[in-house]
Amino acid sequence: MKSLPKGLLALLPWMVLAPAQAQSLPTGFHTANAIGGRLLPTNVAFAHDGRVFVTEKSGLIWVYRNLLDADPQILADLRSQVHDYWDRGLLGLALDPRFPEVPYLYVQYAYNGGLFPETDPVPWMPRWPGCPVGNPLCGVGGGTDTCPNPPGDTTLGGGCVISGRISRLTVDGATAGDEHVLVEDWYQQYPSHSIGTILFGPDGYLYAGGGDGANFGGADYGQWGNPTWPDRRAPLNPSNPNDPATNQGGALRAQGLEVEAQYAGQVWLNGTIIRIDPATGLGAPDNPLAADGASDNARRIVAYGLRNPFRFTVRPGTGELWVGDVGYNSWETIKIIPPVGAGSVLKNFGWPCFEGRGHTQNYSTANLPICTALYAGGDHGGRTPWTPPWYAYDHSHGSSDVTGLAFYTGTSYPEAYRRSLFFADNSRGVIFNIPYVDANGDGMPDAPADGTAAAFMGATAVDLATGPGGDVFYTDVTNGRITRIYYCGSTSCTNQAPSAAIALDAGSAADGGARTIAFTAANSVDPNAGDTLTYDWDLDGDGTFGDAAGVTASRAYAAEGRYRVAVRVSDPSGASDVQSLVVTVTLPRVDVGVTLDDGVATVRRGDVLRYTLTVTNHGADAADGEHVATALSAQLAGVAWTCAGSDGGLCAASGSGDVDDDVTLPAGARVVYTIEATVASDADGTIASTADVTPPPGHVDADPADDAASDVDTVDDTIFRNGFDD
Repeated sequence: MKSLPKGLLALLPWMVLAPAQAQSLPTGFHTANAIGGRLLPTNVAFAHDGRVFVTEKSGLIWVYRNLLDADPQILADLRSQVHDYWDRGLLGLALDPRFPEVPYLYVQYAYNGGLFPETDPVPWMPRWPGCPVGNPLCGVGGGTDTCPNPPGDTTLGGGCVISGRISRLTVDGATAGDEHVLVEDWYQQYPSHSIGTILFGPDGYLYAGGGDGANFGGADYGQWGNPTWPDRRAPLNPSNPNDPATNQGGALRAQGLEVEAQYAGQVWLNGTIIRIDPATGLGAPDNPLAADGASDNARRIVAYGLRNPFRFTVRPGTGELWVGDVGYNSWETIKIIPPVGAGSVLKNFGWPCFEGRGHTQNYSTANLPICTALYAGGDHGGRTPWTPPWYAYDHSHGSSDVTGLAFYTGTSYPEAYRRSLFFADNSRGVIFNIPYVDANGDGMPDAPADGTAAAFMGATAVDLATGPGGDVFYTDVTNGRITRIYYCGSTSCTNQAPSAAIALDAGSAADGGARTIAFTAANSVDPNAGDTLTYDWDLDGDGTFGDAAGVTASRAYAAEGRYRVAVRVSDPSGASDVQSLVVTVTLPRVDVGVTLDDGVATVRRGDVLRYTLTVTNHGADAADGEHVATALSAQLAGVAWTCAGSDGGLCAASGSGDVDDDVTLPAGARVVYTIEATVASDADGTIASTADVTPPPGHVDADPADDAASDVDTVDDTIFRNGFDD
């Protein structure tokens, strides 16, 4: 590991050697190393079929069949694309919400190239070299790549400039490939404040973040740019690069939207959180600037003014993003982005003009026009005024960086931890816990006083995740492992909850028409040897278990809909885990409409009425077996009807009484019934008749509004002078 000046340790999550503040676990809590032997792991993701995915900073993605798998496989190797140096590397991982039924895996990494396509060699090669043979971990923090000098990693006017990428990989068995780049951006001049988290929100959109890519040694507003690999977008003044009034690069890239019109082409994504379509990489259609953003990047952004939003998470049951923003000289912060959607507004968290709850030293005194605008009106100025953090803590205990957040969603931890927030500081070597408190009942957790969050345990963690049993797992980059935090009530207990797994059994499909679907939980495992597992199923998606027992189960699904099928796997001690998957039933659609009319509004007793009943297929698909039925008024007698089709429509030729007929209607076809009936001699009031159509079995109507029709006539029972009514 490369030795660095002590002052840089606050900026390097990978360099922590030991917990800065040893902290014992609360009574009844224990840790278990679920996965070990990894080199600088950065993320862990749990799939509902039991598989576990672990990324390494170098660009390797490992897959474990389950938590007991001692022979993991390399799923994908992105090392040639990844710049693994200092804070750079493969840092973000997300599974499609329906993985593996939808076989996509998403990554975010520091791309060893980009931004200057005219310089890319053919065939492509990494811009900055890897470590030499014999010294494979020569990079800062054990990285596998280098930053030669010149340009030098932190040299003013230098920096090994790269970009960042979000890509989608297709998983096929034990391999993943077919990389599809969704976004390539983020001007990264210096080796810290790179990219980080990528995750799916409950709205189905993909969220990702990136740091400012600027120099961390002073107030960088672009005056230290690399002339060989220059920032071609930010407002800069090459003739006077040290003039703060005319240079708005460096860390000010995080405020690009404040001066969007001054950018060449579009703003950078540095210092932002973006929300994108996972299929295209474009901004979601209801993002704050979706309608009037000046560029693709502007339309992607939902929050900006962040220094290094390395890790963030979603508060369960909400669309809120809780963002850990790695601080500068004084403060670490947790910030909240409210649910994004129609009517939502941008959030500006102020960096580099603000740090913590106040103005940033160095930047606030540099006479920067962007900061001056934001400070106006008592810190309420600018295009998007500053939003203070939810929680902050200072650096009085030494080097600090917030490096992971997770809300506890399980039930095995004591009540005091339910819905609480765990967050990690890798430099301090501590995981903290903030209990859930909502004193005013507004549904938003109350923030503790700044700096008062209690230390939960000592650990070096660069990510927190929720895993089997609802337990919190952390990625221990220093020791190369994934560690589980579990609770079983005493200092000597060892029982851990099982890991449930649910998958489609052979021959079953997640999406399709009415069918029987079979499921298996065979990949469920228990970390305690010898435990016998039991299985309980919720097959109809109503949230209640008890539909079946055993390691496999099946159900016939006839009604159209989306079903979340779940299995609860329990051990003899009562500890359990739940996993679920979504199956859909989509029935063929027809679009058949009906009209009914007898051409009159008033009738008299003894009148013969002639109804025209027209059934038309408006859709593009045939309706074979569409059912046609009438409910004619009981005040009609002698009902008889005939039917004729056109454009291929087929129906019964004739009948008596109410129509009760199954018809064949190719696309665009129709059938027309002519119905004759006599108004009864004692009829009075109204003659009300109806007709309706019902889709063929196993089909639904695309436009049910015209599935029924009615005709109402008034009976004229006027008595004339001759004593008759006619």
